[in-house]
Amino acid sequence: MLTRGARPVEPFPGTQLPWKCLCLTCNEVSSPRYNDVVNKGTGTCNRTCRSRKIAAKLLRDGAEAGAVMLKWGWVPLVDYPGAGKGWSSRCIHCGVIKSKMLAHVQKGRGGCTNCAGRDVSDESARKVMGEADLRPLVSYPGSLQPWLCRCMRCGHVGTPTYAKVRARGHQCWTCRSEKIATALRLGEEEAIASMLEKALDPLVPYPGSTDLPWKARCTQCETVLEPGPALHNIRGSQGGCAACAERGIDPTKPGYLYLVVHDGHQSLKWGIANIDQRLTQHVSQGWKLAARWNFHQTGDAWAFERQIKAWVREQGIPKALTADQMRYGGHTETAYLADIGLALIQTYVVSLTGRDPEPLSTASSFGSDPLSVAS
Repeated sequence: MLTRGARPVEPFPGTQLPWKCLCLTCNEVSSPRYNDVVNKGTGTCNRTCRSRKIAAKLLRDGAEAGAVMLKWGWVPLVDYPGAGKGWSSRCIHCGVIKSKMLAHVQKGRGGCTNCAGRDVSDESARKVMGEADLRPLVSYPGSLQPWLCRCMRCGHVGTPTYAKVRARGHQCWTCRSEKIATALRLGEEEAIASMLEKALDPLVPYPGSTDLPWKARCTQCETVLEPGPALHNIRGSQGGCAACAERGIDPTKPGYLYLVVHDGHQSLKWGIANIDQRLTQHVSQGWKLAARWNFHQTGDAWAFERQIKAWVREQGIPKALTADQMRYGGHTETAYLADIGLALIQTYVVSLTGRDPEPLSTASSFGSDPLSVAS
């Protein structure tokens, strides 16, 4: 070991075991194996000496290193800093300046992320959304995350992703519904046939649009539906009679966003609905209404609800309850009050919607028409 530049500092442990030695070159202690040093030719120091050997092997002349960078599309802006260090360089294609490592570049992993479209700033993302007639209401969350935006064409709120807008252009649930309605527009004979297939007998002539309500009578329960369902809903998966079919939220109807708290569970819940019975269901299970915001269309409330959930979960706050603890559903929109206070989440909702909640004494006055059961 002395011949190879290391002085043992403990008795010989055997040929296959680490042997603590002091390197005579860098004065650092390492633990080589006698067998590796003698039979395999490995060094006696795996500290500074080893690092110097690797650096020497990787050492390149500055001109040679610069030629490699130019070959891969990067113009160095400073002298070569050495192996394993970032090298400030400019992309010859788009002009963006990046800190690139020579080792990554020469292995083919030094491509320009800006040219590839993967560098997205809040400013550039907002520009793309603005060109698609969407105005972001919160900071850029990432290309694949829901981004709360207001549609500049119809004024409604939605949560498209940057990636989808960049690939497909304008994204809005209300505008999309109008396109679908246009695509599904039918002649009167075919429209009546569609109604009859869902056990609905039209009581007035076809209104001429799949997006307009159509007064009809259910042939199964004899319920008169007025103003009646829209034909594009009938031809979709929503079924016909609201009294017979499985029911859900209609995003085009008036609705509301609410916050409720439960003293026993020490938790809060946010949700949306377009019938007052939804809150009655929660009250019957011990919940108390804390705040409510009314909307002309439930689809807008749904967009805000989705943003609230994303915001809460991004902070690492888990759901508080299980499905078994909530008879009427909605456990995925819960959180413990110890994790996030009611005042904090209410302040966040006010910042999103731009208005204070309804006075609790009049909060239910958002419409008197029969509406779909909430989620």
